[in-house]
Amino acid sequence: MIPKSLRWRLPLSYAAVALLAILALGAALLLLLQEYYRQQELAYLDGNAQSISEHLVPYFADLDVGELQATIKGLAFLSQTRVRVLSPDSGLLLADSGDPRINDANTEIAMTVNIDGVEQTFAGAAPFSSSESTIVIESPFLGSQIEEEVLAAPPGSAQVEEREFVLEEETVGPDGTITRTTTITRETVSGALPVVGTQFGFGFVNADGTVATLSNLIVKQPIRAEDGALLGLVELSQGPAYGREILQTVFWSWLLALVLAALLAGTAGWLASRQLVQPLLKLTAATTRMAEGDLAVRTELQSANELGQLGHSFNQMAEQVEQTIMTLRQFIADAAHELHTPLTALQTDLQSLDQTRLAPAQAAKIERAQGQAVRLQTLSNSLLDLSRIEARTEKEKELVDLDQMLRELAEPFASRAEQREVQFALALPGHKVPVWGSPLRLRQAVQNVLDNALKFTPAGGVIHLSLAKAATQAQLTVTDTGIGIPEEDMPYLFSRFHRGRNSADYPGNGLGLAIVQAIIQSHGGQISLHRLSPGTQVDIQLPLS
Repeated sequence: MIPKSLRWRLPLSYAAVALLAILALGAALLLLLQEYYRQQELAYLDGNAQSISEHLVPYFADLDVGELQATIKGLAFLSQTRVRVLSPDSGLLLADSGDPRINDANTEIAMTVNIDGVEQTFAGAAPFSSSESTIVIESPFLGSQIEEEVLAAPPGSAQVEEREFVLEEETVGPDGTITRTTTITRETVSGALPVVGTQFGFGFVNADGTVATLSNLIVKQPIRAEDGALLGLVELSQGPAYGREILQTVFWSWLLALVLAALLAGTAGWLASRQLVQPLLKLTAATTRMAEGDLAVRTELQSANELGQLGHSFNQMAEQVEQTIMTLRQFIADAAHELHTPLTALQTDLQSLDQTRLAPAQAAKIERAQGQAVRLQTLSNSLLDLSRIEARTEKEKELVDLDQMLRELAEPFASRAEQREVQFALALPGHKVPVWGSPLRLRQAVQNVLDNALKFTPAGGVIHLSLAKAATQAQLTVTDTGIGIPEEDMPYLFSRFHRGRNSADYPGNGLGLAIVQAIIQSHGGQISLHRLSPGTQVDIQLPLS
């Protein structure tokens, strides 16, 4: 699952880009190296196959399978490959050197030196097996011939014994005198030191010379006589695997580079995300506070990049919104205040009229005028209260015990409910439920909710007030069995001057719930309404002190 937060997506993006880059680069490098070493293996097998095919031509004049087998074993040892000789027509196997990794005998090198007709062989004194392979080297500088014989010594020959080296030399002086000198050197030595072929040459080690990996390429070369006739096929396989260890090293280094690149890129992305996300978090906090009603909030983004420009634009917008709202609130407060005095005077004048001297029709009109004057005065007072609450200019806050406050409100309200033939139930925790706020405003909010419940609950109904203390909040709930709320009115309940479609016959100005919401939000709480069948439930949550 891809995280939605920029704080995580940016580092992951950096790491993903680094991984993709290293993957592409490493894959290309491995493919190039693999192809390069494959060509090296192929060239090695092809070159040896050509040389061996030419060397094997004389053996087909009078084909001796045993001699051919002994020869290709020596050639396989020198070339470090598996050599097979096949018949030209049916592909029948004529000779096979076997797996080059399997050495069932120690190997000893013997050398025969021929100088001016005087021949001497240098070899170990260990017994030899009957199979042998001879390499002849012509030296153009000494005018001599050196024969190097590779003999296979039987197992167990590596023992301590006496070895003798004999050198015979014949020279002709200026006067024609022939002088022969024989030198015999004896020394006690151990058995023959094993000679092991390796991928990079011959090594004198006390091991079986097993090669960990061999090439999987196979090369076939025709063996042709001088007249071009096809004598057979020589097949070379299981040659040295050039670069396999290098490829393995590159592969593991590549994996390590992947991990390091991901870590480094992720760290760089994390640092970059902090530089990017921290200003955004500050801006988000400022917008949240502004949405909660704090119009004086400003952001402190001072950078010269786009984020700084965004912060500057936000501050300008917030300042303009604050000025507009403050102007509107001031207008409402001034209008309500200006209306208060003439409405009070009008109500006083209407009350001072002696309705006993008036006709009944005129008296009824005066009574309606008095009712409208009271309604206008209530409306102006509500608007003035709402503007003061939303301005949050009131600073008189203290520790309020909700349990005690609700007990004080419940007594007069229970009397009013009884007069309306409405049952009132109270459920309080019986211990302190402290919140920080204005006692006057909190009392006003609860009083408005209870007044609405009593106003819309007919006789015989029930109103229930409860208070509960949660971990960090105080939960206040008011339920009634009144007329309820139409579903289409639910989104507009806290809008100013909005009245439900089923409440037209009830007195009110549509500001009661708006005032309650403003009070609760100014105390850091929340209010919500729910439809019941029948009735309504009001839930208020306030943070505990």
